[in-house]
Amino acid sequence: MKKLITVLLSLLFISLAAYSIYTVIQFNQSKNQISNKNTISHEHPVNGKNIGNITVMDFNNHTYKLKESLKHDINIINMWASWCEPCNKEMPELIHYDQQKPNHVGLIGLNVQDKPDKRDEFIKKYSPDYPMYSLSEEITKQYKFTYVPTTLFVDKEGKVLKTYIGELNQSQIESITQQID
Repeated sequence: MKKLITVLLSLLFISLAAYSIYTVIQFNQSKNQISNKNTISHEHPVNGKNIGNITVMDFNNHTYKLKESLKHDINIINMWASWCEPCNKEMPELIHYDQQKPNHVGLIGLNVQDKPDKRDEFIKKYSPDYPMYSLSEEITKQYKFTYVPTTLFVDKEGKVLKTYIGELNQSQIESITQQID
């Protein structure tokens, strides 16, 4: 009887594990198949809040208020780190988008959780042509920017309109931007 119960519990556990894996795979596949018009942004505590007064630092250690760089109707603020594989995959997409984006949209990069030498190698490797800053660990924690890449869609005044957590491609960026327009 004990052996039968052990076998049944083992089968139950294996079935639940298999179902969980199947569910995750199906979710990821369906997420990838969502039409661009329905790109989903994520709930985040910063959505709807103004982040214009966040202090950022350029790579020469000069500090600025983020609002000084919010010059477009829609500002796409991408948080990245050199060690982050999705960030490395996403950066060419961002650079390509930047080269053909509409005039009312701007990009800003925020490096987080990185060492200066690794950050500089990353910048040299991809050569983005939009403003890049560093964000302190204190501000990262305060605003709960836990995951990279995280991309914020922010208006001129600094209000966060949408947040996307994870790797974005160009069509997803265009879709979210169109949803905001």
